[in-house]
Amino acid sequence: MLIEVVTCKRSRSRSLILLLKSGIGWQDWSSAENATSLRNHSKMRKKESDLPERIKHSSIPGEIIVAYEPLVIETTGGDMDTSESITGTLLLKKMADKYLNGTTIDVYATKNEKPKAYIDGQEVSVSFSHTDHAIVAAISRTLNVGVDMESVNRKVHERLSKRMLAPNEGNGLYHENPLIQIWTFKEAALKMIGTGLRKPMNHVSVSNEDENLFNAEFDDGKKAKICSFQHQEHWISICYEKLP
Repeated sequence: MLIEVVTCKRSRSRSLILLLKSGIGWQDWSSAENATSLRNHSKMRKKESDLPERIKHSSIPGEIIVAYEPLVIETTGGDMDTSESITGTLLLKKMADKYLNGTTIDVYATKNEKPKAYIDGQEVSVSFSHTDHAIVAAISRTLNVGVDMESVNRKVHERLSKRMLAPNEGNGLYHENPLIQIWTFKEAALKMIGTGLRKPMNHVSVSNEDENLFNAEFDDGKKAKICSFQHQEHWISICYEKLP
């Protein structure tokens, strides 16, 4: 099935209206109405697939729903951040429908901010991540989550390891795990707290607990867990902590 997502801006308010074109017609994905112009078009073509694949790795806590699907994004005069927000939102909506008994989830994604999401008026934690060929997302009602995914073939220069290394972090982590996997540890942790890469990676210290489970400690003393594994030629890491 071909899915096209077009982004446009209202000429006066410049607010985004997101329109999904599918086999059953156009659906308005925002509260904006009567858009007066179509600009910054962005076209996304999804590879044919069924509803998103739920990942059931043994290291993922039962309170977290994680789903993956292949995805190719093509932009024409558009904004990649907006395109990724749209596709992330679409995946979360499909996950809620399939894995939360037809529940409707409202997602509000803002550039450089962690997405906010609500089910029946109650805030839930969500996160999503893209590569050139896929997208992964996580939802939890009880845990604060951040997810990152990178291709296992992506190269990270060794010089970056010095910038990633936290002051109280041993070198053993870097000898025992691929550098690109460690990148996903750190980015997932920073996405969980809502800063993303605006906060340097060396502000998070990571240590092994077992093969797929790791401990994260932030520079303010906050602690969290990270589960990490390979799936479809990608490293996927999910950082999580109890919601307040």
